[in-house]
Amino acid sequence: NNGFPTVEDGVTAARNAGADVVVLCSSDDEYVELAPKAFDLLKGGKEIFVVAGAPACMDDLKAHGIEYFIHVRSNVYETLKGFNKRLL
Repeated sequence: NNGFPTVEDGVTAARNAGADVVVLCSSDDEYVELAPKAFDLLKGGKEIFVVAGAPACMDDLKAHGIEYFIHVRSNVYETLKGFNKRLL
């Protein structure tokens, strides 16, 4: 997907698609605003929310409750194994 006009549109599309994992892909500068908004919209749902990247604001995002980040230094195998365990 080339993106959505709003965070709300993206979350709606993910939910309508029945996504188990929702990955937010953006520029590092935009995560500080977009990630908490998307995370809050997904609260109460079954979806696992992931930020693609390691933005400078990662500590702030973690403090907001976001726990999953995928980036070049991630142990992708362990992360995916954890997702699988949570979803099954």
